Amino acid sequence: MDGNVREDMSDAHPGVLLITIDRPPVNAMSVDVYRLLSEIFEGIENRPEVHVVILTGAGDRAFIAGADTKALSQRTPEMARTRLQGSRRTYRAVQECAVPVVAAINGPAMGAGFIIAAQCNILIAADTATFALPEINVGVLGGSVHIGRVLPRKVVEYMALTGERVDASYLERFGVVHQVVPKCDLLATAYQVADSLAAKSPVLMRLRKESLRLTAELPLAEGYRVEQLYTTIGNASPDAKEAARAIVEHRAPRWEQ
Repeated sequence: MDGNVREDMSDAHPGVLLITIDRPPVNAMSVDVYRLLSEIFEGIENRPEVHVVILTGAGDRAFIAGADTKALSQRTPEMARTRLQGSRRTYRAVQECAVPVVAAINGPAMGAGFIIAAQCNILIAADTATFALPEINVGVLGGSVHIGRVLPRKVVEYMALTGERVDASYLERFGVVHQVVPKCDLLATAYQVADSLAAKSPVLMRLRKESLRLTAELPLAEGYRVEQLYTTIGNASPDAKEAARAIVEHRAPRWEQ
């Protein structure tokens, strides 16, 4: 894999794929990084060995420090179109990933970094992590729609208009960040969460993930009908019967895949 994005699977954490954005010094998003991330996340659909993803940034300075401002300062209309297409594809690929995505936020998540984190299912943040929508300060306007999916409107307006940073504990109050931990414990905590997810039925987890995504913006009645449909599909899987048997027999389940 390209040096800007690394993939790792460890025997110590079966089924867990660690994806690390590694673009020194601050993991800023380039067109190539957008493309690489999109390709990886889209490809997980056809990788049954992957049950959970952890997404993190390399180094000590940032999770993802937003767009590459040097590239922004030199952009042409054609470059801008390419970047916008790449960012849309990446956000969609992370959100629609076939398996749960745990973000291990090791530092500032700025602009695009905050948006990418918001597409993940579970956010674990270091106590040094901060979040911002600084687009107003770098000559672009975007991102607030995505963040509006996870934060109250007035908080989004404050962040988008001021470009100011907020810390992880602030977002934890709104349920956006699920846990704030010392930075030295970040990856271990993310793996603990990922391991617990990876131990569940891979078949049922993929169905659960897809149904959550499809029902997110549906009215209650329609959303519940979709969930019932997915329940019917899941019940046809041998793993559904195995899950019930394992509970009755007081043992760990043995999944087919």
